[in-house]
Formats: sequence, C-alpha cells, structure tokens
Amino acid sequence: MMDAQNLDGKLSLPVTPLMVGRGSAQTSGITMNVFLMPGDILQAAEAMLGQAYHIENIDVLDVAEGFLVTYHYAHFFEPGRIAHRVLVSRDEAEVPSISSIYQGADWHERECHDFHGVKFIGHPNLLPLLLDPEIPAGVLLKEDKARKPLREILNPGEVIFKGEGFTLFDEDEAVPEESI
Repeated sequence: MMDAQNLDGKLSLPVTPLMVGRGSAQTSGITMNVFLMPGDILQAAEAMLGQAYHIENIDVLDVAEGFLVTYHYAHFFEPGRIAHRVLVSRDEAEVPSISSIYQGADWHERECHDFHGVKFIGHPNLLPLLLDPEIPAGVLLKEDKARKPLREILNPGEVIFKGEGFTLFDEDEAVPEESI
C-alpha cells in the first residue's frame, strides 16, 4: 500500500495505484496521472479532500479498451492538477459515485451517464441531466472502428510507479477489453 508513501513528494493515497505518471503542467495541465482500480476511487477521493483538493470535473473517454473515467482535482492553495483515471469495460461500465464526498461531482457524474452510459453506483439521483429522459444513455458512444487505443490518445507522463501486470501503456501489449 502507498499510504505511508507520498506520490512524487506531494500527494498521499491510502490505496495502491496501478500506475503513477508525472505529467507536465505546461503541455497537458496535469502534474500527476494516477491510474486506479474502480473500487479504490472512493478512498482516493476522500484522501484528496483531506489534502485540500477540490474536484474540477469528471469526464469519460470511449477508447478501444473500454471507458476511461477521469477525475480532475486541483489544490486550493498550491499549483498542480491531479488526474485520477479508472478504466472500466463497456460490459460493466460502473464506478462508485463520489458525490457523497464532493457535492460538485453530482452534476459531472450525471453528465457522464447521459452521454456515455457509465453508471455511478451509489449516486442519489442518476437521472438525465442534459438530455431528454426519452433518449437512452450513451448517445456519444463510438463505433468500434472509431475507437483508438488509449496509449495513442493519452501520454501518462514520466512513469514514477507501475504496479505489476499493468500493461496499458506498454508499446508491445494492448489490453483487450475482456481482460479489464
């Protein structure tokens, strides 16, 4: 576990990430990319709140490997944005809701559900936010041929920690959706 360790000397998490990459505020606006398991997102969000970070937004990318749910955090007093990233399969597109920790996450989770169909388990009001309730969730889903591998879209930055078996950004290995 990384609870006793600080990630890059700035951030402490009570969970072990899959991978941590040091980003560039100049090129991406993100100073740290932290890849997590879906079940770790609640503890990670609580840790961020406890360290005076606020949630800026939550978004979803429809990629070849599944859905990448990204939580962007910024600190109240220090520069630097942290991205928590969770990859889920299309068949089980579910992550725990963090709306009980960050009230502002309510709107973002509902928007992600509207457009991509990702379910935020435990959300108190996962009703359509921007779309007509008659329109099925997931209207922005891509066709298989239009989906790109995540490593072609996202630069995770300089890898400072990588868990055993995490191969998402390895050039010679792609993570098939069914193994997520």
